[in-house]
Amino acid sequence: MPLTEYQLQLLPSTEVLQQLLRGNISTQKIVDASNELAKQNRFFHWCLEFPEVFENGGFDCILGNPPWERIKLQEKEFFASRDFEIANAQNKAAREKLIKTLPERKPELAKAWEDAKHDADAQGKFIRESNRFPLTSAGDINTYSVFSETARRLIAPTGRVGIIVPTGIATDDTCKKFFGDLIQKQSLASLYDFENREKLFAAVDSRMKFSLLSIGNQKIKQADFAFFLTQPKHIEDKARTFKLSPQDIALINPNTLTCPVFRTSQDAEITKKIYQRVPVLENEKTGINPWGISFMAMFHMSNDSHLFKDEPAEGLLPLYEAKMFHQFDHRWATYEGSETKYITLESKSDPTLQVTPRYWVEKNEVDKKLAGKWDKKWLLGWRDIANSTNERTVISSVFPIGGCGDKFLLMRPSIANNLLISCLLANLNSLVFDYVARQKIGGVSLKYFTMRQLPIIPPDWYSPEDIKYISSRVLELVYTSYDMKPFALDMGYEGEPFRWDNQRRAKLRAELDAKYAKLYGLTREELRYILDPSDIYGSEFPSETFRVLKNNEIKQYGEYRTQRMVLAAWDIMG
Repeated sequence: MPLTEYQLQLLPSTEVLQQLLRGNISTQKIVDASNELAKQNRFFHWCLEFPEVFENGGFDCILGNPPWERIKLQEKEFFASRDFEIANAQNKAAREKLIKTLPERKPELAKAWEDAKHDADAQGKFIRESNRFPLTSAGDINTYSVFSETARRLIAPTGRVGIIVPTGIATDDTCKKFFGDLIQKQSLASLYDFENREKLFAAVDSRMKFSLLSIGNQKIKQADFAFFLTQPKHIEDKARTFKLSPQDIALINPNTLTCPVFRTSQDAEITKKIYQRVPVLENEKTGINPWGISFMAMFHMSNDSHLFKDEPAEGLLPLYEAKMFHQFDHRWATYEGSETKYITLESKSDPTLQVTPRYWVEKNEVDKKLAGKWDKKWLLGWRDIANSTNERTVISSVFPIGGCGDKFLLMRPSIANNLLISCLLANLNSLVFDYVARQKIGGVSLKYFTMRQLPIIPPDWYSPEDIKYISSRVLELVYTSYDMKPFALDMGYEGEPFRWDNQRRAKLRAELDAKYAKLYGLTREELRYILDPSDIYGSEFPSETFRVLKNNEIKQYGEYRTQRMVLAAWDIMG
């Protein structure tokens, strides 16, 4: 109920309830207002609707497909069908200006917007502050997680829940308390993840991932899992299903206890082997952080849009966006007007070429963000937008100092040795690291919580020979234009930029991939599997690792070039 002076008189309280129970009819106006509010909002109380069920401890079985909706009101979505100009405004700042003019231009739409905002705020406040949803009321709340926690609370001691929810219930940071509690209390019976490629849900995007989640109240030692299914019959395929214990999940995701995403038991075993050998980047439970890593999202593309300039000028720096970078490549794409355009290999051979951003930002704004946190004239980061089925999942690069959008997340190691930082970059872009990351991403985002739980070779594991081998190759891959000279100088190199040579770069990267396979403790057979499971188990095997990379290279080069070059580099190392 909106808090107006009049409506304050209509709010029910404990005292009003006591008066009502004593037969005091002076409260009737409040009762009527409450009933009207209940009718409008369709309030529902489980124990009042099903008293006989709760007298017996709860439901024996709950089956459902709860709604998948964010509680937070989205401006673009709300106005998409109501006001084209607002929905398609250039940025958030422009959109807010237009919304402020609504009372004069379209008073009815202004009231509808205010009512919708109030409803969303009221729902959010209830979910966060009522203590009914202690495990799912963090971050941007989605109704599917709240329904999941409710369903679990409603079952009897011997009951079961079976619901269809987005796979984020097991993999997203906002659901980590809920899923972690399922793991710790051994309440998870099974989780079967589906991709919607074959349109099991016709009205849902084909890229959407959802799961059949089964929960019990009795202890379950090992839960059944399967991921990347496209048909219900795949659940019966033993090659696709596997079991994980709470200890396995705690090893692989110690901070969040969220679920890794394996296609097969072979993927689970190789990943477990890596985690048994290599620590995570930052263990929040033990406080171990070998690289002294901290993270930053510099500028939010919507909330900070008032800081962005459309033209270059004195005192302005480029605002870099994630789509402009690729692995070891800060000149992947450039803006032409409002559109991005990939930079050709021929153009990259020009060491004077620099990318053109969409926006610029004042240098002092960048300096304020970095003050006391970073003292180098270059930055290290990775793309937040990621997918486990793309050619590569982890896209990391170093790039010249400048502003940075919130979809290219910055990593700040406190290690002083720049040669070691180049090893960190090589680790982030290695095939083995990418393979593990693919087991951890259930959606299309690579957030801090995922990065913290990925296995990174600690700085003190590198021998002087390792550092020399890796850093020399990273320098040649990165320093291809004059704007990266500060990085080259920090690496101890004062020469000219290296010529962009695609074949040479492929060789250098293959050597780095082979080196990291050895540092991760893999066998040649395990490396073969990571490169291409079908090379070992045949084309019908349900796992895929770098299928898109393989297909693209066969189309471009007539062979899976990366596989050949990485295995050749491995064999030379001995």
